[in-house]
Amino acid sequence: MKMARASASASLVDGKIYVFGGCGGDDSNSSNWAEVFDPKTQTWRTFVTPNMSHSIDHSAVIQGKKVYTVDEEDQSFYFVPSECPSWTSGKRDTMPGYRSDWCAIGELLFCRGTRGRILWCEPDELDWKEVKGLEELQESFCGSRHVMDYGKKYYEPCKPTKTDIKYDISKLSCNSAGNIVIFWNTQLEYPEGLELRSAEISLERHEGGEIWGKIEWSGVILRDDPLSYSFSLKVLYSAPVYS
Repeated sequence: MKMARASASASLVDGKIYVFGGCGGDDSNSSNWAEVFDPKTQTWRTFVTPNMSHSIDHSAVIQGKKVYTVDEEDQSFYFVPSECPSWTSGKRDTMPGYRSDWCAIGELLFCRGTRGRILWCEPDELDWKEVKGLEELQESFCGSRHVMDYGKKYYEPCKPTKTDIKYDISKLSCNSAGNIVIFWNTQLEYPEGLELRSAEISLERHEGGEIWGKIEWSGVILRDDPLSYSFSLKVLYSAPVYS
């Protein structure tokens, strides 16, 4: 890349890699805020963008053609590289709350919210709604573990105290089948340890426009050492593997 970047957002469109934001300092402006890499020629080039924030929180590609981005000020932008390399301002994402791991399935955007919720919206509206039918899955995000209570005075013996822990979805992505794949942690009581679990969720649109999820598969993919003091196992990246 021509610009140094940190925590940039990237998307694959028409066989090229588009990188947005993640740059700062006096040298960054709308002329170098975004770059595209062509694997065939092994070259990078910049392209002009609107006068937007240099920090992009989310980006996703709809149907492999249209790129949607949302900056740190919750303003959305989109463009279609194959038609016109100019950006169009969209609606502002005004829904309060945390959202991360945006991905596109068909013509819809999905992301993970809080309390084990999966959210969806029409990209042109950014009116987020919850995927229904996953209440039983959300209940499995609760657990407990023992921590040492050393007492209020130095001569009091320490004793283990059971503490409730509520985990959340730690990673959300989509696979080649058009299903959502999520990862989360669960706590084992005896022997104490940590599990990383995953689930594949198919999606169906019901009458009234609601999106419902169905768990196609769920299971443990990694178990931590019982003697470990880890409170979470993190997934940095996930992608479908073809066999």
